[in-house]
Amino acid sequence: MLNCHQYLLKPLNWLLLSPILIASLSASAQTVPIDSNTTDSTRTVELDPLVITATRSKKFLEDVAVPTSVVTANVMQRQGALRLGDVLANQMGVSLFDDHGTGIQLQGFASDYTLILIDGEPVIGRTAGTLDVDRMTVKGLSHLEIVRGPSSSLYGSEALAGVVNLITLPPKQKTEGIASFQIGSHATSDMTVQMEGGSERAGVRILLNRYASGGYDLSPDIYGPTTPSFADWTGDIRARWSLTDRIKIKLGARGTVENQESVFASQSKDRYDDEGQRYEWSLHPEIDVQFSDRFRLNTTLYGAHFQTETFHRRQEDGFVNYEDKFDQTYTKAEMKLDMLWDMKHLTNIGGGVIGEQIGGSRYGSTGVDSNPESSQSYVFVQHQWLASDLIHFNASARYDHHSDYASRFTPKLAVLVRPSDRIRLRASVGSGFKAPAFRQLFLSFSNSAGGYSVFGSIPMKDGIRQLEANGQIQQRLFDLSQLDPLKAENSVAYNVGGSVTLNPWLTVQVNLFHNNVRDLIETQPVAQKTNGAFVYGYFNLARIYTRGIESELIISPQVSLNSSLDITIGYQFLQARDREVVEDLKSGNVFGRSLTGRDYRLVLSDYAGMFGRSPHSATFRAAYIHTGIDLTASVHGRWRSRYGYRDLDGNNVANRPDEFVPSYAVVGAAVTKSFIVVPTFETIIQVGLDNAFNHTYPALVPSLPGRQGYVSLQVIF
Repeated sequence: MLNCHQYLLKPLNWLLLSPILIASLSASAQTVPIDSNTTDSTRTVELDPLVITATRSKKFLEDVAVPTSVVTANVMQRQGALRLGDVLANQMGVSLFDDHGTGIQLQGFASDYTLILIDGEPVIGRTAGTLDVDRMTVKGLSHLEIVRGPSSSLYGSEALAGVVNLITLPPKQKTEGIASFQIGSHATSDMTVQMEGGSERAGVRILLNRYASGGYDLSPDIYGPTTPSFADWTGDIRARWSLTDRIKIKLGARGTVENQESVFASQSKDRYDDEGQRYEWSLHPEIDVQFSDRFRLNTTLYGAHFQTETFHRRQEDGFVNYEDKFDQTYTKAEMKLDMLWDMKHLTNIGGGVIGEQIGGSRYGSTGVDSNPESSQSYVFVQHQWLASDLIHFNASARYDHHSDYASRFTPKLAVLVRPSDRIRLRASVGSGFKAPAFRQLFLSFSNSAGGYSVFGSIPMKDGIRQLEANGQIQQRLFDLSQLDPLKAENSVAYNVGGSVTLNPWLTVQVNLFHNNVRDLIETQPVAQKTNGAFVYGYFNLARIYTRGIESELIISPQVSLNSSLDITIGYQFLQARDREVVEDLKSGNVFGRSLTGRDYRLVLSDYAGMFGRSPHSATFRAAYIHTGIDLTASVHGRWRSRYGYRDLDGNNVANRPDEFVPSYAVVGAAVTKSFIVVPTFETIIQVGLDNAFNHTYPALVPSLPGRQGYVSLQVIF
């Protein structure tokens, strides 16, 4: 195993010094604007959206060749959104799913296939692959960008399904403060204080947010709440400094502390206190140097740390029955050079190094390092070619060299065709990959209550031998020599679609997608213990595909001189299937068992797809905006068709009614009114309702708490 600190030391030193050297060499150069468009894209995103995630360079949204959508701060505010999950829940083709937190699905892929970024840098800290999107506040954001389809050619692993990038609001050139408070059902509250100030050359913004809830209980007959009480504190700092007209420096820093409290009863009827803490921080300095109006260099450093602690204390005597600790450290250094050869050719080339280290209770028990490390280096290149006013080409590729799995090369080609000002046709083909997660490589865990064990691929052989030496293995299900190292999962994806503006207030967007995935990593028993439980390991087994249609209808008419409507209707059809299951169904080798105990043969039409995926889903957002009286009334909602949740008859598919979560709709509404109290103070009051139909599924969808009301007050000064 390479030592990541040694691996990163020399590149980091060079990257730390290079901006200083470049700044010194460039300070006396001729002054030119950094952008041909001097307006900051994050300030004008609502009027003429500029996005950066899809191409890692600023580009007008309508001219991006891959499926991309933007959600502005105004849209988030009118919906009363507090956390990232609140925003993503109402986006076409994005589904929330409960699994060790609230994860998202994109184009039928689970949570660990979508990369979540803040200002272009990854958010770390996944549990069983899920990155809980409710960890992140949306306060202080300018907008967020959603790129659908594989983006590994620019971002590497975890971007196989797509990318969600949270773009923070840059500090303004004036002094301003914002204080907001929201209170709602289940003792939920959100308080934010934001101060910023600056000039043309420099600025800083400081944000402090506290989000808390008393939890809720959907099953009163069971001791303990469905969702625990918690308090989450987030601090965020963003700073900018123009050293010269050619050299600009940015700094981002973020920290979060969360405490959770709950209670539960064990099978032996003992009652326990469940205490949990989460700590995380990140630091993100970067420098932009404009050599000329054709060449620009961006240097970025990024460091992040994530840590959790969980304790189960018996209420009777304070005995700690269970203790789990986990921590992760991530460091990255990257340089990117943008080269504008002429008005038709733009090349982006870059590279960097990454080091990661994890530790905690579930690692090291088999003699493997309890703080495993990994190191990675990568290079990427992208070329954008405006062949004519009719057609644009975008070709990109990335090469990743990793210490724990084979090197990966991931290319992608996208094409945009513009037959007229009102029509955009898009097509792309690209590969994506998903690296084996730390748990799949290094996990060494035995559940004392359930009696089973789970090993990552690296400690697997030693773990089984150790259990055998202790007399705990009854039989092996695999020859240890057949346990091959894990390979990265990989996919080839196709996206074809476009948008048509039928008139200035009506636009239709459609995208067809097909993803072929090989070497999907799954768990499988490798041995049986003497207690009857199994030892599980991770293997490259499955071949899956996801395919479907994403469509959106955008209606934005001007109702009167002072009022307008903003309506968006989205729909997704999805097929997410395991190829081996499809082949077995076609061969007549899969049987189901009815509720009366009768066995029957299943056919392909009985296959509803992979668990947790709805074949049909829809979203709806509508807002009436009256600028004359500063009033906005909005309605938003989402609907999911039924989806498989569990397998009760042992055939690895959902086919019985009691194996599905039934279809449901979640609808909310809000009314927002602005007042000018005095010339320097603006007050915004909002009253809202979520989950108006009061849908609850305590065991299947614990994140649905039922109907909730809230009221908020915001003061801008």
